[in-house]
Amino acid sequence: MPQLLRDAQVQLTVTRQVLVWAQPKKPELFQLGRFPCWAIDQHPREQYAGLHYGFPMMPDDPGFKIGQHYPGEETDPDGIDSRLLAEDEAMYRPMLGRFIPDADGPLVSRRVCLYTNSADGHFIVDHHPRHANVVIACGLSGHGFKFAPVMGEVLADLAIDGASALPVSFLGWDRFSQA
Repeated sequence: MPQLLRDAQVQLTVTRQVLVWAQPKKPELFQLGRFPCWAIDQHPREQYAGLHYGFPMMPDDPGFKIGQHYPGEETDPDGIDSRLLAEDEAMYRPMLGRFIPDADGPLVSRRVCLYTNSADGHFIVDHHPRHANVVIACGLSGHGFKFAPVMGEVLADLAIDGASALPVSFLGWDRFSQA
Protein backbone atom coordinates (compact mmCIF):
# COMPACT_ATOMS: atom_id res chain seq x y z
CA MET A 1 0.00 0.00 0.00
CA PRO A 2 2.78 2.56 0.61
CA GLN A 3 3.79 2.23 -3.05
CA LEU A 4 0.20 2.18 -4.30
CA LEU A 5 -0.79 5.26 -2.34
CA ARG A 6 2.36 7.31 -2.87
CA ASP A 7 0.35 10.02 -4.65
CA ALA A 8 -2.04 10.31 -1.68
CA GLN A 9 0.84 11.65 0.44
CA VAL A 10 -0.09 9.60 3.48
CA GLN A 11 2.62 7.89 5.48
CA LEU A 12 2.21 4.12 5.70
CA THR A 13 4.89 1.97 7.28
CA VAL A 14 5.28 -1.75 6.69
CA THR A 15 6.69 -3.77 9.58
CA ARG A 16 7.95 -7.33 9.86
CA GLN A 17 6.02 -9.21 12.54
CA VAL A 18 7.07 -12.57 13.92
CA LEU A 19 4.77 -15.22 15.35
CA VAL A 20 6.25 -18.15 17.24
CA TRP A 21 4.94 -21.29 18.85
CA ALA A 22 6.71 -22.74 21.88
CA GLN A 23 6.36 -26.15 23.48
CA PRO A 24 5.50 -25.25 27.09
CA LYS A 25 7.38 -26.88 29.95
CA LYS A 26 3.97 -27.83 31.36
CA PRO A 27 1.70 -28.21 28.30
CA GLU A 28 -1.27 -29.35 30.39
CA LEU A 29 -1.55 -25.79 31.78
CA PHE A 30 -1.89 -24.20 28.35
CA GLN A 31 -4.57 -26.29 26.69
CA LEU A 32 -7.63 -24.80 25.01
CA GLY A 33 -10.34 -24.54 27.66
CA ARG A 34 -7.79 -24.23 30.45
CA PHE A 35 -5.74 -21.20 29.38
CA PRO A 36 -7.24 -18.03 27.82
CA CYS A 37 -6.24 -15.86 24.91
CA TRP A 38 -3.93 -13.32 26.49
CA ALA A 39 -2.15 -9.98 26.03
CA ILE A 40 0.58 -8.29 28.05
CA ASP A 41 1.34 -4.64 27.31
CA GLN A 42 4.70 -3.49 28.61
CA HIS A 43 6.38 -0.14 29.01
CA PRO A 44 8.58 0.68 26.00
CA ARG A 45 11.76 1.08 28.08
CA GLU A 46 11.65 -2.49 29.30
CA GLN A 47 13.49 -5.25 27.45
CA TYR A 48 10.21 -6.88 26.38
CA ALA A 49 8.61 -3.68 25.09
CA GLY A 50 5.34 -3.69 23.24
CA LEU A 51 2.16 -5.67 23.30
CA HIS A 52 2.71 -9.42 23.40
CA TYR A 53 -0.28 -11.67 22.83
CA GLY A 54 -1.13 -15.26 22.23
CA PHE A 55 -3.50 -18.15 22.32
CA PRO A 56 -3.70 -21.42 24.23
CA MET A 57 -2.58 -24.61 22.54
CA MET A 58 -5.07 -25.21 19.76
CA PRO A 59 -5.74 -28.62 18.15
CA ASP A 60 -4.34 -27.54 14.76
CA ASP A 61 -1.42 -25.44 16.03
CA PRO A 62 2.04 -26.78 16.87
CA GLY A 63 2.25 -25.24 20.37
CA PHE A 64 1.59 -22.17 22.51
CA LYS A 65 1.29 -19.11 20.22
CA ILE A 66 3.17 -15.91 20.99
CA GLY A 67 3.17 -12.73 18.92
CA GLN A 68 4.21 -9.14 19.33
CA HIS A 69 1.73 -6.56 18.07
CA TYR A 70 4.23 -3.70 18.27
CA PRO A 71 6.87 -2.56 17.72
CA GLY A 72 7.92 -4.30 14.55
CA GLU A 73 10.99 -3.77 12.40
CA GLU A 74 10.27 -1.50 9.42
CA THR A 75 10.78 -3.44 6.22
CA ASP A 76 10.36 -3.42 2.46
CA PRO A 77 7.35 -5.64 1.67
CA ASP A 78 9.05 -6.79 -1.54
CA GLY A 79 12.18 -7.90 0.31
CA ILE A 80 10.96 -9.33 3.60
CA ASP A 81 13.36 -11.57 5.48
CA SER A 82 11.28 -14.59 6.47
CA ARG A 83 14.11 -16.37 8.28
CA LEU A 84 14.02 -16.66 12.06
CA LEU A 85 16.62 -14.25 13.36
CA ALA A 86 18.29 -14.24 16.78
CA GLU A 87 16.52 -10.99 17.66
CA ASP A 88 13.16 -12.62 16.87
CA GLU A 89 13.62 -15.09 19.70
CA ALA A 90 14.83 -12.27 21.95
CA MET A 91 11.50 -10.56 21.21
CA TYR A 92 9.58 -13.02 23.35
CA ARG A 93 11.94 -14.98 25.64
CA PRO A 94 12.39 -12.33 28.38
CA MET A 95 8.64 -11.64 28.49
CA LEU A 96 7.78 -15.35 28.75
CA GLY A 97 10.43 -15.91 31.41
CA ARG A 98 9.01 -13.14 33.57
CA PHE A 99 5.26 -13.47 33.02
CA ILE A 100 4.51 -17.01 31.76
CA PRO A 101 7.57 -19.08 32.74
CA ASP A 102 5.83 -22.47 32.41
CA ALA A 103 5.25 -21.69 28.71
CA ASP A 104 8.92 -20.83 28.09
CA GLY A 105 9.88 -24.05 26.32
CA PRO A 106 11.60 -24.83 23.02
CA LEU A 107 10.53 -23.12 19.83
CA VAL A 108 8.51 -25.50 17.62
CA SER A 109 7.34 -23.22 14.80
CA ARG A 110 7.45 -19.66 13.53
CA ARG A 111 5.98 -17.43 10.85
CA VAL A 112 6.75 -13.96 9.57
CA CYS A 113 3.97 -11.66 8.42
CA LEU A 114 3.57 -7.99 7.52
CA TYR A 115 1.64 -5.15 9.12
CA THR A 116 0.80 -1.96 7.27
CA ASN A 117 0.55 0.85 9.81
CA SER A 118 -0.82 4.35 9.41
CA ALA A 119 0.92 7.26 11.13
CA ASP A 120 -1.68 7.36 13.93
CA GLY A 121 -2.19 3.59 14.19
CA HIS A 122 -5.81 3.70 12.98
CA PHE A 123 -7.29 2.29 9.80
CA ILE A 124 -7.62 4.45 6.71
CA VAL A 125 -11.07 3.98 5.15
CA ASP A 126 -12.16 6.50 2.56
CA HIS A 127 -12.40 7.38 -1.09
CA HIS A 128 -8.98 7.95 -2.59
CA PRO A 129 -8.27 11.72 -2.32
CA ARG A 130 -7.33 12.03 -6.00
CA HIS A 131 -9.49 9.30 -7.53
CA ALA A 132 -13.05 9.56 -6.21
CA ASN A 133 -14.12 6.31 -7.89
CA VAL A 134 -11.58 4.31 -5.79
CA VAL A 135 -12.36 3.24 -2.23
CA ILE A 136 -9.43 2.34 0.03
CA ALA A 137 -9.12 0.42 3.29
CA CYS A 138 -5.56 0.10 4.54
CA GLY A 139 -3.35 0.57 7.57
CA LEU A 140 -5.18 -2.29 9.24
CA SER A 141 -2.04 -2.96 11.27
CA GLY A 142 -2.44 -6.70 11.72
CA HIS A 143 -5.93 -6.66 13.18
CA GLY A 144 -8.16 -5.76 10.25
CA PHE A 145 -9.36 -9.35 9.94
CA LYS A 146 -11.34 -8.91 13.16
CA PHE A 147 -13.27 -6.13 11.48
CA ALA A 148 -13.83 -7.87 8.14
CA PRO A 149 -17.66 -8.04 8.36
CA VAL A 150 -18.12 -4.36 9.22
CA MET A 151 -15.34 -3.26 6.86
CA GLY A 152 -17.06 -5.15 4.05
CA GLU A 153 -20.29 -3.32 4.81
CA VAL A 154 -18.56 0.08 5.02
CA LEU A 155 -16.60 -0.45 1.80
CA ALA A 156 -19.74 -1.59 -0.04
CA ASP A 157 -21.59 1.51 1.24
CA LEU A 158 -18.77 3.81 0.11
CA ALA A 159 -18.48 2.14 -3.30
CA ILE A 160 -22.22 1.97 -4.02
CA ASP A 161 -23.70 4.93 -2.12
CA GLY A 162 -20.68 7.20 -1.73
CA ALA A 163 -21.06 7.28 2.07
CA SER A 164 -21.77 5.00 4.99
CA ALA A 165 -24.24 5.40 7.84
CA LEU A 166 -21.69 3.70 10.09
CA PRO A 167 -19.44 6.10 12.07
CA VAL A 168 -16.22 5.84 10.06
CA SER A 169 -15.54 9.47 9.13
CA PHE A 170 -12.76 9.61 11.75
CA LEU A 171 -10.87 7.06 9.61
CA GLY A 172 -10.76 9.36 6.57
CA TRP A 173 -7.77 10.96 4.84
CA ASP A 174 -8.55 14.45 6.07
CA ARG A 175 -7.29 13.68 9.58
CA PHE A 176 -3.74 13.65 8.21
CA SER A 177 -4.03 17.06 6.55
CA GLN A 178 -5.30 18.50 9.84
CA ALA A 179 -2.34 17.17 11.84
